Amino acid sequence: MKVSVLGRSALGFVMAAGFALLGACTSDPGDTPGSTSGAPGACGASGARKCNAGEACAGNADCVTSTCVAGACAEPSCKNGVLDGTETAVDCGGSCDKCDGDTCAKSVECASKVCLSGRCAPKGTKICGVGLPSLCPEGEGCKADADCQSDYCGARDVCEAPPADAHSDGRRNAGETGKDCGGAVAKDKPCPGGEGCKTSDDCEGVCKSGTCDAASATDGKKNGGETDIDCGGASAPKCATGKACASDQDCGLLACSGATKKCVVPTSSDGVQNGGESDVDCGGSGVSFGGVSYTAPRCVTDKACSVDADCATGACSPAGKCVARSCDTGESAGIKTCGTGEVGQFAAKHESCCRSLPLPTRGKRLDKYEVTAGRYRSFISAVGPNVRAWVANYVAANPASQLATMVGLNGVVGNLFPAAKTGPLNLVAHLGAIDLDNYNGIRGCYNGAGNYGHATYWQPDADIAAYGIPPRAIPRGELDTKPVTCLMPMMLVAFCAWDGGELATLADYWDAWPSAYPWGANDIGRPNYLWCNGPPGTGGWGCQDTSLGDNGVFYEYPKGINPSLDVSMWIAAPGRFPMDATEVKVGGESWMDFYGDLAEYTGDLAASGNDFCDFSAAPAGGATTCTRSGRPGEIGTYYTNIPRSGIIGRSWEGHNYGRGSAGGFPVTFQYGKFGGRCVRPTE
Repeated sequence: MKVSVLGRSALGFVMAAGFALLGACTSDPGDTPGSTSGAPGACGASGARKCNAGEACAGNADCVTSTCVAGACAEPSCKNGVLDGTETAVDCGGSCDKCDGDTCAKSVECASKVCLSGRCAPKGTKICGVGLPSLCPEGEGCKADADCQSDYCGARDVCEAPPADAHSDGRRNAGETGKDCGGAVAKDKPCPGGEGCKTSDDCEGVCKSGTCDAASATDGKKNGGETDIDCGGASAPKCATGKACASDQDCGLLACSGATKKCVVPTSSDGVQNGGESDVDCGGSGVSFGGVSYTAPRCVTDKACSVDADCATGACSPAGKCVARSCDTGESAGIKTCGTGEVGQFAAKHESCCRSLPLPTRGKRLDKYEVTAGRYRSFISAVGPNVRAWVANYVAANPASQLATMVGLNGVVGNLFPAAKTGPLNLVAHLGAIDLDNYNGIRGCYNGAGNYGHATYWQPDADIAAYGIPPRAIPRGELDTKPVTCLMPMMLVAFCAWDGGELATLADYWDAWPSAYPWGANDIGRPNYLWCNGPPGTGGWGCQDTSLGDNGVFYEYPKGINPSLDVSMWIAAPGRFPMDATEVKVGGESWMDFYGDLAEYTGDLAASGNDFCDFSAAPAGGATTCTRSGRPGEIGTYYTNIPRSGIIGRSWEGHNYGRGSAGGFPVTFQYGKFGGRCVRPTE
């Protein structure tokens, strides 16, 4: 005998009516609220919101109330013959009375109002199903899916074989333990927390008392986005070596093999950025996990970094690249302005002024460009004004260094470094604003009427006004791009030590300059290199060539500056003369300006009998005094046996030292036509 249950028949009827109503109200593109056409304000399956009571619907899922009756959303009811609201079967379960087969204590708890032996029993009209000895075969009437042997009660209240979409209909049926999950589909669709279960295999997490727990990182299962059991993913702890992973972040040592998708121990030779490295195989603060630790070597120049400690140079630029300390600044002039063309000119090709290239045989890197005023400013900003104290500390910590060797040649040298911005041997004097002469009359950066501005290091007007020097005619931004001049070699030795190297020696230059000229055997001639630039007689030289330009000036930048106020416009920023490039190349690159622009001090330091007269301030009481050569009225402090430095190259003014020699000027001497460059350890 087959029994039809009116509730499920009514459900089929009203759903059909609802679809008919839906078709009628979705044909007009100008939908009113409650439309399911997808137009603005639409609700339901194709709308941006669920439908409110009274608005058109196609099924329960369209409604805020989860109840669609006769094509319109309604409030859920336990007596409307519709599976809606929180019901688990038609008009029972959830917030309604209990369904057949549910545990009970009293008959009033059951929808059937019959509680037998602790379970809700069906009414007398039911011959099979839940609460009776046998479940219903296909074709028999049913009220709930659990009544059927097929675990599916069809729309006509008849047990049927589950349709293809049974595992996505929002019901617990067709062998499931929860709504569309567990049981028959547990392998592909395990149940989330709160759904029914029989075993933990039914659940994303574990099954406890017939209900799934939510997935967790301690349930012994790979779930919740984990890449391996209880590890990896966004919520679980990191995985140990050998566990499955999708990315480095899944692993405790931050290293996931791209080939095996397993967590591995990172190395500094695996060719990938992992293990907390800031760049491939370098940088980072290190990682430790499971008793294993890894810290990558420090990064070389131009590698990515986050902090100074990532870099072998100890300097991470604002752009996140490892650089020499002097280029670790937000400034640009003299930092990123080396190369051909002036700043702002069309087709100018500029790069880092801190770039260095490995020498062919010396096992060192020699700076590609001369030290700029901008880079030197970084040094003074970092350690000044008490450079003397910094030198003393460095020498104590590095007794075998070039700087320590220089100071050891004569004890007075350490005390010649500036300790303050004002007073005897002040910071201004040591940066080239004041004349410091060799006792025998060789002048370097004399400042007087008609002869200012050899120094490319810009200083504030107030700092130089005390010495009767007028404000600079060229702005700091332009001067900083040029190589630093009027600088004593002892200050260049200190700069290179601070910047991670030493002042380059003649042997370092010769390693990159084996021929008569840096570029080869034959002279390419002016104006291909900056030598003897300026009107005839500049600096007492007669080597100027008036056929090259304006009365002997073939380079001037910026233009239009009064040379009695500033002559540094005749000095070029490094790299502006592309043919003054070495024949020896490394990776297609040459060293620049070996032959012209500035002659360069070298780190070939030796004791000498040279005497030195300092005119930066009046001699202190009891000091040995001296007078400027030819000016007996000018009194300075006398020093003797000052060490000397080597010299190489040619200057813009007219000096000519060629490939140079280890002899030369006192190491404390400053000159407005000389500069230098650093040599560094190989990276």
